[in-house]
Amino acid sequence: MFSLMANCCNWLKRWQEPARKVTLVMVGLDNAGKTATVRGIQGDNPRDVAPTVGFSKVDLKQGKFEVTIFDLGGGKRIRGIWKNYYSESHGVVFVVDSSDVQRIQETRETMAEVLQHPRIAGKPVLVLANKQDQEGALAEADIIENLSLEKLVNENKCLCQIEPCSAVLGYGKKVDKSIKKGLNWLLSNIAKDYEAITERVQKDTAEQRALEEQDKKERAERVRRIREESIGSEHMRICAPEVIKEVSL
Repeated sequence: MFSLMANCCNWLKRWQEPARKVTLVMVGLDNAGKTATVRGIQGDNPRDVAPTVGFSKVDLKQGKFEVTIFDLGGGKRIRGIWKNYYSESHGVVFVVDSSDVQRIQETRETMAEVLQHPRIAGKPVLVLANKQDQEGALAEADIIENLSLEKLVNENKCLCQIEPCSAVLGYGKKVDKSIKKGLNWLLSNIAKDYEAITERVQKDTAEQRALEEQDKKERAERVRRIREESIGSEHMRICAPEVIKEVSL
């Protein structure tokens, strides 16, 4: 009887717990299927998706989690903004195009840059080996080998799970089971260390905002100096003829 009451109290306690807010960054090369994956999880049709320019933000509920996903564009010119989102992320979803063998080296180098970043290293990482429905797609073992994944995650102390999947084959309740399994794994591992990760997120976010504010002030100061120098030069140009005239007299 006592055991039954204790179990009921524990269940009630868990049920009353507020939803945990989690932020994830979804990265990978352009055309890897990031936006299709997000749309599928969200319950929208993942087919015929336009490339992401910049980023898109998606908010969704996953069990006891309120999840924000930043779907970041994967083009070479846009990857520089990724680091701006690392500080507030609790974990990473890295989407790989399993069928694009020619770009696997670029994928490996890009993944290494992400995992080595000081604001990502140590956070859990889900690797979605997407497009398994495509002919010639690399198998899970081949992707692990080509990405040097085991070495990367060990060097950067990241918990990692890889899930072969096909984002376009379903959505909502029919989303690829591997995507659902991977997302559950990621959220579960974040939950295990939620307080520590959240504390790190808050600290990193505060530091980044302070740096951005300092950079903003420095830019404003540079603009002010340029304007003053420009006004001074213009003043000298206007006054110069008068000076010459007075000297000639």
